[in-house]
Amino acid sequence: MELTRIIKSPILTEKTDRLRANEKNPVFVFKVDYAANKFQIKEAVETIFQVKVASVNTIKVDKKPKKVGRFQGFTTRYKKALVTLSEGTLNYLPESNEAAKVISEEEKTKKEEKAKRASDVEAKVAKKLAAKKVSAPKQAGAKAKTVQRRKVGGE
Repeated sequence: MELTRIIKSPILTEKTDRLRANEKNPVFVFKVDYAANKFQIKEAVETIFQVKVASVNTIKVDKKPKKVGRFQGFTTRYKKALVTLSEGTLNYLPESNEAAKVISEEEKTKKEEKAKRASDVEAKVAKKLAAKKVSAPKQAGAKAKTVQRRKVGGE
């Protein structure tokens, strides 16, 4: 079995967060392939995340009956692996600290560029308005056009 197909996804719940927060022996919980054994799971975690695994415990979670309205069915069965690390930590969450810093720096530079462009546009508009006022002065003796209004109804 390929190592990339053994680990399906991490299981992120409040309980797994408490297990992961343990500093001595952090325990990470994964949903794994149903046919994978402990040795394959250990090898997959060590090669993918480059950490040392102390132990692997597995649990087979059976299917459960579920109802949605008038429809009946079952949840799918899966295998859960509790991986205890001896050295290092895993960072499988989508937003890591380093990635968040890089993203925030990129956002700051984008905001600065946008503000600079906006100020340039404002300056151009102000310059055009000033040129328009200077080039087209109002004539003193010009009459305003009178508009005839149509009578509608009982006016």
